Amino acid sequence: MKKIVFLLAAGLMVGAIIVGCSTEEPWEPNPTRALELVVVSAPDTSTAIPDNSSVSFSWSATGGSEKILGYEWYLEPLESDWGDIANVTSVTYDTLHGDVGGLTYTFHIRVTDDASNTATVTRSFTVAEAVPPEPDTTAPTVSITQSPTEGSYVASGSSIEFAWEGDDGKGNNDIIEYQYAFPTIDSVSEWLNVTTVSFADVNDNDPAIFYVRGRDQDSNTSDWDSVAFIIQPATILYVDDFLWLDNDGNPDMPKERDQKQFYRDALEGYAFAEWDFYIQGMPDSSDLVVGGNPVYSTIVWCSDSDVGSSDGTWWYDIAANDGGALRYYLENGGNLLVTGPLVLPWMYNTNPPSAGDFEYDWFGIDSTGGDEGLAWDYWWWFTWAVKDTGTALDLPDSMKIDVAKNGDQDDYAAEIIHFRDDATVTSEVIFTWGVWVDGEPPIYDPDYPHPYGWPVGHISTFTTGQKTAMLNFDTYAMPLPEIRQTFIAILTEFGE
Repeated sequence: MKKIVFLLAAGLMVGAIIVGCSTEEPWEPNPTRALELVVVSAPDTSTAIPDNSSVSFSWSATGGSEKILGYEWYLEPLESDWGDIANVTSVTYDTLHGDVGGLTYTFHIRVTDDASNTATVTRSFTVAEAVPPEPDTTAPTVSITQSPTEGSYVASGSSIEFAWEGDDGKGNNDIIEYQYAFPTIDSVSEWLNVTTVSFADVNDNDPAIFYVRGRDQDSNTSDWDSVAFIIQPATILYVDDFLWLDNDGNPDMPKERDQKQFYRDALEGYAFAEWDFYIQGMPDSSDLVVGGNPVYSTIVWCSDSDVGSSDGTWWYDIAANDGGALRYYLENGGNLLVTGPLVLPWMYNTNPPSAGDFEYDWFGIDSTGGDEGLAWDYWWWFTWAVKDTGTALDLPDSMKIDVAKNGDQDDYAAEIIHFRDDATVTSEVIFTWGVWVDGEPPIYDPDYPHPYGWPVGHISTFTTGQKTAMLNFDTYAMPLPEIRQTFIAILTEFGE
């Protein structure tokens, strides 16, 4: 490619009054000088120019009529004839290539004045033989960046998305093609220029293995990268029982999506299904128990708001004392983890509870002893949940409120005061209150003890094999890693 630099081409004429006169004999006319073209700069011809070089030429002209019309040029063998006349005095050619033994180029330049005089000059030079690049024998590398966790469980019927990235070792990531296989190596895709793929409504498979590899432009192929996991029917049902509302009373869908993703991330690695009460409505017993067996071995029931009413919610209707799907599910051997600051007020039957009340029967909350004869009280404010020193479970030492998400340093809970301690149930405290920040003790008893250390999380184990757990605070306001650690510990205790 040539680059043209426009410069003034006309020669400078000396003399202000008498033009064209000899300086020795100003009264004698100057003889006419021939038009002369001079190459001012050009490539060095003493040695071959390296392949893929750029070369530049510049020139000037004198004599003739002293009025230059312009110049024409061409570079042989790149060009074969004169170009358009132009009033410029330099040109550059980029990336000239050689040939076997070197390739000779000849630059032709011609000048024309307004009296139709012309002058022509040529310059020849050699461009060295092109050195072929070394063959690329480096295979690209490919790594999976998004997938189910190695060895984890995925619920059959769900959707799975995979993503990966590759590097050919030469900075040409965008020209790698990929090939993948799922759920076994037996069915391999074509070579494709994609870095993501998703599969919907996946079937049971143990193990299900996703493979991916890359191929560069020189057909170098990477090793397979792979991830193995298990696709099986969901053993856990995650229930979202609350619809977030914005300040205008409309569904707050961004908050809904964020909360759902929080619990999905907390349950990552488990085969779980989802039930959204707002979308799917009320489940009945057949959704939870079939043929006398629980459809899911554990239900994780989440409620994360301190506003609203339990009227019409799933909890209100199916955890009631007079039957209900959730009670039927537990009676047939299912396990239950509930979380949220309203789980106690929403299941309210009597306080203190007694035999037959859901919280007495299935959470082991007692009705005996304690100030005012209460088993639990409405929430008081605190700053974080602290691991009880008496538990051996792998729980975080403390979970401070996530201010970026919650907006302040306070959480709330309906305090649990007493547990049953009989042949039917054993309750183990796993979390207690952090510092109480209300500032004043409850008004009904000025001597009421400081509630630091009172339980806000516990596990109840029943002689029939079921287990229940309650995290009686806003888990969604806590940091995800600590909640995930807590969920894993509880679900492991449940046998998941």
